[in-house]
Amino acid sequence: MGKLDPNSPQAPKFQIADDLVAAIRSGEYAPGDPLPSYKALADDYGVAIGTVQSAIAVLRERGVVVTRQGTGSSVHPDLDPKTLPDRVAQQVAVPAADLTEMLALLHEMNERLKVIEANTRAD
Repeated sequence: MGKLDPNSPQAPKFQIADDLVAAIRSGEYAPGDPLPSYKALADDYGVAIGTVQSAIAVLRERGVVVTRQGTGSSVHPDLDPKTLPDRVAQQVAVPAADLTEMLALLHEMNERLKVIEANTRAD
């Protein structure tokens, strides 16, 4: 842990999240184990505490860790490390066909909104 790739297209928060997932998968952190403090992780990775908070938030949203006020973050006690993906960022992948369809729908909605706005101004 502790090395970020400055040439990676992946944001530092995702690199840190992926690194923590790898540590969990390898058994370095078991379900229920506490993770290092935000400050310790920030020092280890050479990033701001906010970047570490964002990385932990990504893992929390995916059910990998739990965070409690005053006690910090720990690996979710019910987590099966074998079910974790290799990379956190892969979980947000969307097929190109879906993106094309979404873009077409957004364009259609934008055109309808223009008509509504024009009719509202005319009144």
